[in-house]
Amino acid sequence: MEKEGRRLGPEDSLRSFCIQSLRACGLSQEYAKLTADTLVKAEMRGISSHGVIRLPFYCQRLLDKGSNLDPKVRIIVEKPSLILVDGNNGLGQVVSIETMKMVILRAKSQGLCFAGVHNSCHFGMAAYYSMMALDEGMIGIAGSNASPVMAPWGGKKSAIGNNPLAIAVPTGKEYPLVLDMAMSVISGGKVRLKAVKGTKIPKDWILDGEGRPTDNPADFFPNGTLLPLGYKGFGLAIMIEVLSGVLTQSNILKEVNLWFKETSTPINLGHFFMALDVGTFIDLDSFKKRIDHMIDELKSTPLMEGSDGIFMPGEIEYTKEQACKKYGIPIDLEVCKILDSFAERMNIPKLTYLSST
Repeated sequence: MEKEGRRLGPEDSLRSFCIQSLRACGLSQEYAKLTADTLVKAEMRGISSHGVIRLPFYCQRLLDKGSNLDPKVRIIVEKPSLILVDGNNGLGQVVSIETMKMVILRAKSQGLCFAGVHNSCHFGMAAYYSMMALDEGMIGIAGSNASPVMAPWGGKKSAIGNNPLAIAVPTGKEYPLVLDMAMSVISGGKVRLKAVKGTKIPKDWILDGEGRPTDNPADFFPNGTLLPLGYKGFGLAIMIEVLSGVLTQSNILKEVNLWFKETSTPINLGHFFMALDVGTFIDLDSFKKRIDHMIDELKSTPLMEGSDGIFMPGEIEYTKEQACKKYGIPIDLEVCKILDSFAERMNIPKLTYLSST
């Protein structure tokens, strides 16, 4: 089955393709599986901008020695509920998963743990790491700084990253609450995806190289800029830059090179992660009941004309993920072509699909 210019790829096939690609670059089986899982999870939740379209760039970084194949992720400063982690220039996914495991472990005994990370790289979908805390009955938080691809509020040139923030909260519903947002109107990955597909974008997403609004996603490269999510988005980006970059002694602002362009150069991105044990404050079941009551009350609000409903943060993504498990993962045809070409270059089997063109 093919619909709306997409092909359906089975979850296992996509996961295997990602692992084989990363293994072909020299990454260990363990780290390849971790990284692949973040990419597949992003695709299944409908965050394709942080899915397999990024795979060739991560692989190129490994091939060009810009990222460490075998990082020794370690704590360099610690207190009971506060740690600073050196990512040893590993892939952001590897560094972030290893760090979040440390954070969750400490939160089990301390009730709370905050980790700052330096010497890392682009970590993909931020929600992946905050959601790691859910199975432990914890609230998870993740954030990162990024290459300067966004203009300050009132500016027309890139000066700061669109610095993502993700918060995951356990509920008694079939889906958790998951906020995952960049501080620009739209993520840079989504603009790039539109450019690959050759489709127009709303004029409030980006400015071109001359600082003018444009509906052509190709104008984002190389001198365009993302627009911030208003003054509040710009303000949040600054605070995330402080927590993930300034505080951790990572590169900040224009010090951060484009991770997918400068593939032979360490990026030294900074992240922060936090886990909060709900049971420290309130019995987990009681907490979930209170959360569910809050959700039910919000959803009972009368709908405005033309509304499709009231959806909680992460609810739509959960629904997409369940559909992908049942029917397969939709991948845009242009992305399929990129992956096929990439497979040939890497001398690995092409991705197999449930549908054919």
